[in-house]
Amino acid sequence: MKTDRLFQILYLLLEKKKISAPELAEKLEVSQRTIYRDVDALSACGIPVYALPGKNGGISLLPGYKFDKSFLSDREQDEILFVLQSFQAANQNINPLLAKLGASFQKSGRNWIEVDFSRWGYHKFDSETFYQIKQGILEKQLLEIEYCSSSGEHTKRRIKPARLIFKSRSWYLQAYCLRAEDFRIFKLNRIRSLMLTNEHFTDVFETLPSIDEPYPETEEMLRLKLRFSPSMAFRAYDEFSAADAETQPDGSVIVNAVFPDDGWIYSYILGFGTGVEILEPVSVKEKLREYLEKLQEHFGI
Repeated sequence: MKTDRLFQILYLLLEKKKISAPELAEKLEVSQRTIYRDVDALSACGIPVYALPGKNGGISLLPGYKFDKSFLSDREQDEILFVLQSFQAANQNINPLLAKLGASFQKSGRNWIEVDFSRWGYHKFDSETFYQIKQGILEKQLLEIEYCSSSGEHTKRRIKPARLIFKSRSWYLQAYCLRAEDFRIFKLNRIRSLMLTNEHFTDVFETLPSIDEPYPETEEMLRLKLRFSPSMAFRAYDEFSAADAETQPDGSVIVNAVFPDDGWIYSYILGFGTGVEILEPVSVKEKLREYLEKLQEHFGI
């Protein structure tokens, strides 16, 4: 939206004092002509912005300019505060910024959302993990991690963190692994230890592999068709999207989903007890029977 872009331009000018039109166009992914139109729009709103041509020129604000809150509508002010409030979910230290903006907008007590990314009982550990990863991404610092794969293998790796991803109810870290010499996805809950090193890297990760594309070390995937009983339908809705879960006339739910083909899937299915039935493939039923026999032998049942 144009209003969002205008605010971004104003923020960049307040932060950098002067910036060239080509640099702004690249950052905001628009043409230079659009940037100059936006500068005219800001000027029409009463923002003292001007552009100087030439080698040492650029777009600037008049010295001493302070942000006028009337530039934003009441709704837009709310949206900015609400977005910042959601950042607190990752335990980011933005309370001073919230306080300043809230005072500037003359708004307080409007915190309508609270999200906690940490697991029950692990708030301190998870928050510290988020902080170190964020630091590594923003400051381009190498991380040293001990990681447990889905096969149970523990490895120590040195990685260049690129971005945090929240997908399918879990947090993941996409990073360049020096051991694999390629990008990898690491599930945060499987990182057993993490250390932020003093080593920096210079890589600019402008384009990253899609997390939906299989990575070289990603497990083979298994397509499952499951039927959840009416009494267990809520679990199907908890675990799967509406696109994958089809409610039947009798209240049961048919789910078509894709999972990693490893031992984890059998303990996952057993977690639903007698409320789930495997429809396809038949081979999974046979492997599940073998898995149960091993459990009986292990526990002496």
